[in-house]
Amino acid sequence: MSDKDRRQKLILDVIRDQSVSTQDALSNALREHGVGTTQSTLSKDMRELRVMKIPNAGGGFQYGTPNAAAEQASRIQGEQLLGRELSDFVTTLDVAGNTLVVKTLTGHAQGVCEAIDQAGWEEVVGTIAGDNTIFVLCRSEGALAELRARIEEMRSA
Repeated sequence: MSDKDRRQKLILDVIRDQSVSTQDALSNALREHGVGTTQSTLSKDMRELRVMKIPNAGGGFQYGTPNAAAEQASRIQGEQLLGRELSDFVTTLDVAGNTLVVKTLTGHAQGVCEAIDQAGWEEVVGTIAGDNTIFVLCRSEGALAELRARIEEMRSA
C-alpha cells in the first residue's frame, strides 16, 4: 500500500470515528496517528475521497463521505417519519410488565411498528404488530418508562 493510500485510508477512518469539522482538526488528528501532510495535499486527498461537510447530531457540521451523508439523511428522515407516524396514528399507550402496548388507528399498526423498528432504540428488544395494536418488548421497566416518555414527547411535538 502506498503512502497516499495509507493516508487516505486514515482520513476515512478518522472522519468515520471522530467528529471533525475543519481541515486543521483533521490534519492534527492525522499527525496524532503519525501522518503529517500539507494543507494542499490534504485538500487534494479530500477532493479525491469526495469528503464533504454533513450535518451532525449537535446541529453543526462535520466531515463525512457521500455514504455517511446518505445514512445521516436517512436517519433524519426516519426520525421525521417516526414522529409523523406517532402523532398521526397512535391513539393510546399502555403498559403490561416490560411491554409497551401501542394502540393505533385501525390498519396503521404495521406502519408505526416498522417506523419504531427502524429507529433502532436501545430500549426495544422486539416488536409485534397486528391491525391496530403493537407490543413493544422493552429490556426493563426503566427502559419502558424512558421509551414511553420519548414516544409521548414525539407524539406531542
